[in-house]
Amino acid sequence: MRGFVLALALLALPPCASATVQWTDTATVAKSKAAWGRLARLPDGRWLAVTTRFHGKGTPTTLTISLGDSRGREWKELSSVAEPGRNIDNGELLVLPDGRILLGMRSLIEGKSYRLNVHASDDGGRTWRFLSTIDRNENPRGRKDRGVWEPVFSLLPDGTLSVLYADETLADGKPSYNQVVSQRTSRDHGATWGAKSVLVAEPGGGKLRPGMPVMSRMQDGRYLLVFETCGDDPQCPVSTKISKDGVTWPDGLGTPLADQRCGPQLTATTRGTVFVTSCQNEVTWSEDNGASWKRVTPPAWPFGFRHTWPAIYQFDDNEIGVINGVPGGGVQIRFGTF
Repeated sequence: MRGFVLALALLALPPCASATVQWTDTATVAKSKAAWGRLARLPDGRWLAVTTRFHGKGTPTTLTISLGDSRGREWKELSSVAEPGRNIDNGELLVLPDGRILLGMRSLIEGKSYRLNVHASDDGGRTWRFLSTIDRNENPRGRKDRGVWEPVFSLLPDGTLSVLYADETLADGKPSYNQVVSQRTSRDHGATWGAKSVLVAEPGGGKLRPGMPVMSRMQDGRYLLVFETCGDDPQCPVSTKISKDGVTWPDGLGTPLADQRCGPQLTATTRGTVFVTSCQNEVTWSEDNGASWKRVTPPAWPFGFRHTWPAIYQFDDNEIGVINGVPGGGVQIRFGTF
């Protein structure tokens, strides 16, 4: 999606100042019974959104694909994806250079089967077909904490497709890792996947739960990874790591990132500014490739810490948008200009 992102003009600010963003209008992607909104931009400039939809007790969740205009203001439902008998969530979209769209998700029968599945569309998101399974656990022995969760795609410069995800499948090993951040790569755009690589884990194993990873390529060519680490703190503080190539990462639990907790999301603009948000519902930004961070005041959504699962995207030269779950069960985007 980087290829469709335009340069972002920032105001010159003194050191350690807060960024000034004028939050403007709001667009509704889903009105009710929805959560977890994620976006991708189509080659023609329009947007796709995926949201999780809830249908009442005993009925599995589904994913709805919505089509938005080039400004992200007007949305209409386009298609729906279901896996019969399975709850699906954590939708993630990626548009490949040839126009094919990938839809990643977690798919589960609680206590029985946990999968990260990929569906593909060759007609702009109108129809979908199953493509592959990234990782799975088909023998959790009734456990609810032996799953795989929150896949996030990135396309590397050589055309390799990367997926990061939270992984509980090493919890029964020796040593035991309650949860780790794992990565797999694909040379055929998601049809098949290579061996698992662990990017973040508690040294020596233990109760800590690094997870919900997202990475983005910064202006200097390096990759910034943000992730939460649950276990000691129920609000799951966020940390960062940096990689030269997006596949080789330093050991350890990374560098703490202030003002962010639980479920971090980021975007790196072609101007070089990196924006991060999370369930803390703050927006922070860096102009020096993640070396230092400033906080935007006021935030896009004045919710404080809340499991709303926001994500942040660039829409125009001087515009960003934060998609978020809102009271009443809807999903909306709030736009902001510098």
